[in-house]
Amino acid sequence: IWRIEDGDITVKAGDTEGTNKVSQGTIIDKVDTNTIITNQKTDKASSNTVTIETNDKNDKVEVTLKDVNIDTSKQSKAAVSVTGSGDTTIELDGDNELKSGSCKAGLEKDDEMSEDGETISGKLTIKDDKGKDGSLTAEGGAGGGAGIGGGVEKTGSNITIQGGTIEAEGGFGGAGIGGGIKSTGSNIAIQGGTIEAEGGAG
Repeated sequence: IWRIEDGDITVKAGDTEGTNKVSQGTIIDKVDTNTIITNQKTDKASSNTVTIETNDKNDKVEVTLKDVNIDTSKQSKAAVSVTGSGDTTIELDGDNELKSGSCKAGLEKDDEMSEDGETISGKLTIKDDKGKDGSLTAEGGAGGGAGIGGGVEKTGSNITIQGGTIEAEGGFGGAGIGGGIKSTGSNIAIQGGTIEAEGGAG
């Protein structure tokens, strides 16, 4: 279990299937097999961030968010960001709240594009498989971040929601789920759960 109050958290794919490498503070690339991120005090938001890196297209990272409360609205940072060309799965346990700073998505997945315009970023899957009434509220920052998806002028694609109770609200011009302002979203699949998505004004 990793507590967000103890500092920014970075999660990368491990060298063997089913493992992650987690860094926080003085802990660097600790091998972990069941990565759970939580708040020690769920009623008080932390301003620390979570970054999930899947640098290789074969990388697979699975992380559980359990009663996480992150508010980076006073910083130009995303509360949780997913990067790289590999696949990320986020399991929701309990009530999770993400509120991001200016121009950032609440749960950010900025897609990289190849020279021919193809999306080369991986897939983000959000699920609630463990029967723990997982929920997520994700709010994009002012200036145009999506609730879930891209930041300002960033595409948010290859996002699948399989379960959970989810509220996603974009900042001005941003999608609830999809692209940030002045951009697009594609390959958005909702396969289960209770979803409320609201684009920002404009």
